[in-house]
Amino acid sequence: MSQKTIAWDRITELNRKAREFRSDSELSSNCIMVMENIASRLDITLAKEIKRSYCKSCKTLYGNFRVRLRKGSVTVVCGNCGDVRRLPY
Repeated sequence: MSQKTIAWDRITELNRKAREFRSDSELSSNCIMVMENIASRLDITLAKEIKRSYCKSCKTLYGNFRVRLRKGSVTVVCGNCGDVRRLPY
């Protein structure tokens, strides 16, 4: 197996663990940070489903968030830190 396939398996496992530990925000955030570190070290682009499931600034899974549709973009506001993400649609 190549390094990228091993890394991708670990990234998907960490994503699953982060969702499993949703109630413990510190453990979930730690899984997300390790997942991002693995992806950046091996130059792996995370899938849209993974990238859009957590806040980039506070590294928590979206649980309490606000979504608005406006002029061709989806605006997602994190309920934890208030960070705003605008995604095209």
